[in-house]
Amino acid sequence: MQKILLTTLVAISLSISSTSFAQDTSTSEQPAADTNAADATAKTIKKEDQAFPVAEEPKNKIGSDYVAEEHGDWKIVCTSTGKDNKPNCRVFQLLKDEADNPVAELSILALSGEAQAAAGVNFVTPLGTLLSAQVAMRVDAGKAKRYPFSWCEQLGCVTRFGLTQVELDNMKKGSEAVMTIVSVGAPRQPIGLPVSLSGFTAAWDALVAMNAE
Repeated sequence: MQKILLTTLVAISLSISSTSFAQDTSTSEQPAADTNAADATAKTIKKEDQAFPVAEEPKNKIGSDYVAEEHGDWKIVCTSTGKDNKPNCRVFQLLKDEADNPVAELSILALSGEAQAAAGVNFVTPLGTLLSAQVAMRVDAGKAKRYPFSWCEQLGCVTRFGLTQVELDNMKKGSEAVMTIVSVGAPRQPIGLPVSLSGFTAAWDALVAMNAE
């Protein structure tokens, strides 16, 4: 079964020390970009560059992804590290545009108590994203924060940043977040990708419980 974008990029992120997320929690707040995504703008992202749903593979196959649990619009996706080893897990949502095309992947990881951030975010977008515009994240009617891209590979571009406990709590009690990106093909028409927060609290609490086992 073909490896997907999430398997490659998130697995790399999981191997990096969780404390590195703390460096990204001080990003200054800025007004959100216009979150009205135009259909024409979304179509500038080539289909072959889009993210695709997680493929369920055998849980004992090292490096394979599988869906451990589902809560509302969120999944707990785990990467097997070996039959007798504890898998690496995160909460996950595939983000789509107004035409219901998959565009980006959002994964949130629980961090150790030693990290200054309460959670680590991996946000993966297609090639063709305007990197200089960064990524804007807003929860409900709150102020948006912008985050720079961390790196790009053949399969896409990754933004990694940390969430404070307050920001995590806002997601748990919120109803919707928006991740805003910009396509190089339409730099004046930001694409706002809605993030449903339905089931997020249950998924997050289940993830924390799994990590504590």
